[in-house]
Amino acid sequence: MTSTVEIRHVPYDDISPWLRSMRTTLLVDPGAGSSEQALAWWREVWDPDRIFGGYAEGRCVATLRTFATTLTIPAGPAACAELPVDALTQVTVAATHRRQGLLTRMLTQSLADAKERGEVASFLKAAEWQIYGRFGYWPAVQGTNYRILNGRRPRVLPSRTPYQLVGADPEQLVEPAADVHQRVRLRQAGHIARTGADWRRRLGLDGLRPPGAREPVCVLARDADGRVDGYACWGANDGDWFHDPDQAQARVYEVLAATDDAYRALWGYLLSLDLVRVLTLDGYPVDEPLEWLLSDGRAVQRTWTGDNEWLRLLDVPAALSARRYAATDRLVLDVLDPDGGWAAGRFSLDGGPAHAECRPAPAATADLRLSQRALAGIYLGGHTVRSQQLAGLVEEETPGAAPRLEAMFWTARRPWNATPF
Repeated sequence: MTSTVEIRHVPYDDISPWLRSMRTTLLVDPGAGSSEQALAWWREVWDPDRIFGGYAEGRCVATLRTFATTLTIPAGPAACAELPVDALTQVTVAATHRRQGLLTRMLTQSLADAKERGEVASFLKAAEWQIYGRFGYWPAVQGTNYRILNGRRPRVLPSRTPYQLVGADPEQLVEPAADVHQRVRLRQAGHIARTGADWRRRLGLDGLRPPGAREPVCVLARDADGRVDGYACWGANDGDWFHDPDQAQARVYEVLAATDDAYRALWGYLLSLDLVRVLTLDGYPVDEPLEWLLSDGRAVQRTWTGDNEWLRLLDVPAALSARRYAATDRLVLDVLDPDGGWAAGRFSLDGGPAHAECRPAPAATADLRLSQRALAGIYLGGHTVRSQQLAGLVEEETPGAAPRLEAMFWTARRPWNATPF
């Protein structure tokens, strides 16, 4: 017999059972992260109006949380604008209550709330491919895991402008790194904003480092004028490298650079670390250019590539008007949205490198009929119109309209998000 499940917003006072339920389903120790410091962090980011819980017989059996942020979108050859979006995370349903419609109830209400707040899209990192497409989300940003073989010490192309590499404690890193991160994200689509709470958690500050986790080793790349243009954080893996040198491996947690020369300098440092034979780097861009810096590009191996973040458009005119386009054109798009209807309609898009305007055009003749999912997939430049056409999500009404849309949405760089959530 199925018990009735109440879906409601969760005040901070009810955080503990919500966290236990969420962690259990995501295969994390249910009792982890309950220190005073961790709970203080949660209090800072907790917004009850954006947090849902499902309760059966007084027990939390489902969770969902969102937060407001901005997403960088293409606005020129090397520039981005920021779009207000709803970031979705920590969505779980306990195994005892699967297939009872809890996810549908929570997520449908959450998306309706985001639309009402004026958020143009919703952004998430999907644990499983099959779940979120039925709510209109679609892969928009890919990521790649890298393994860099450093045993033979491949030569690194040196910086043209000299940089000084200086060590920094994690506390000292935050201010200059936040500036670098902001400069990077405003040049590449797909990044969300990173708050002070994000930095503290990522660097393990204020008692937020998990038990047994290593403190990251941090370095800054500083130019001749003292300006910090890049940073890197890394940590050695556990292993008996003294008796087995192949275990001398290190994980690069993050490396970001706002200039090409700072990028070269940081990788020159990382690939010169004593003893380290292998470096790993997870969730970085599919077009990461590291291999072109090395005397042996085959030292850079891609061990996994796949969907990293998914996008769901809620307001097509606002989303398409905020973006800029590689080619100037005008197309009428008939957008289908059977997964909720928030983005459905016929719209006229008139855009180019310096302008964009998208308006409802219900009486106009459509050039293309396409799914909202396809539009989400191409919006940041992560996927091609052709790929979505092959998937049956784009149909031409005007011959040649699909290549024209492809030309408009072309981007020089693939999107990427450096901030986990």
